[in-house]
Amino acid sequence: MHTWSTSRRSLSPAPSVASKGMWTVLIGRAPVALVVLLVLVIGTGHGVTRAAAGQRLQRGAVDRLYAADSPFNQKIPAGAKIDARSAQLVNSVVEVGRKQGFLIALKRWTIPVYFADRNTPRYRVRLKARWAPARWFEGVPIPTGAAPDPANDAHMVIIDTDSGCEYDFWQIKKNKRGRWKASWGNSLRTDGDGIFPKGLSARGSGFALPAGMIWPEELAAGRIEHALQFSYNYPKKGGPVSPATESDGTSSRNDAIPEGARLQLDPTLELDGLGLRPYERIIAEALQQYGMFLADHGGGVELQAVHPLSYQDNPYDGLLPDRKYVYLDNIPLDRLQVLELPAQIKDPGEQIVQSGCGKLIKR
Repeated sequence: MHTWSTSRRSLSPAPSVASKGMWTVLIGRAPVALVVLLVLVIGTGHGVTRAAAGQRLQRGAVDRLYAADSPFNQKIPAGAKIDARSAQLVNSVVEVGRKQGFLIALKRWTIPVYFADRNTPRYRVRLKARWAPARWFEGVPIPTGAAPDPANDAHMVIIDTDSGCEYDFWQIKKNKRGRWKASWGNSLRTDGDGIFPKGLSARGSGFALPAGMIWPEELAAGRIEHALQFSYNYPKKGGPVSPATESDGTSSRNDAIPEGARLQLDPTLELDGLGLRPYERIIAEALQQYGMFLADHGGGVELQAVHPLSYQDNPYDGLLPDRKYVYLDNIPLDRLQVLELPAQIKDPGEQIVQSGCGKLIKR
């Protein structure tokens, strides 16, 4: 397993509960020349949808990413086994939620997703993390005007709808000479399971960056038909549990949860009496039906929504409030339960697996 001085997912400084508020993301700042694709409801074999190049990404229907048998696209079966230590493990989540909140990251510490096609310019991206097992990522399509999240992790995703390729980056930026550099990047296919088979993802867990994210189109449709991903302060050290393929967990707390764990909101919980806002209701239903996977180390109990930098028009207008972080105060974290945990994988054996989407070059 490689090592690094800082996690690929830095500890995001979620505001304290005392400073919480809501916000509507603003997208008018994205360049008009941004070459992205309108995502339509008619799917393709790649797990994403196609439209004519050059259209602005707008609010519409988003087809579900990844294969039908991806863990993220599988509902939790009725009567799923609960881990024997579930109550103890959930205590750590409740503690973090009480101190830093249960929230959706929208404007910072989340991920823009851009769409490309065969006509999008290709770049050779320099990979500069000291632990990186490759130094160049060749053949990456990056649309004009694409920009990463402004927080320290500077995540960014490109999905090529012609090839069915996804490119995930951590700490990526474009210099004044028009060249791209990143601490790390990797690729996979959108018709797969959304998991890097031997780790080396742009997350701590081996999960693809868009896997488990919230899209504005889903909020507009009133349903999320996949599992969510979350981060919190205490991922357990000692390796991931399946389906995760790596881990940046460092916590030795007795109630720490390993990355890859799946949590479910108690399916017997009656939602009608909780006073849920419309977006809270949509998320609570998804947590009951699909749950959420622990994907990263972060601050607060944090979900992620697709960054508004991806859009030309405001995709969250009328769907979410107007603040950097949207808090989910009315969803009771103490009613979460941890599904039965597989054994931790002590040495996952991380290595480059060429996906056929671009090429990672060692030197």
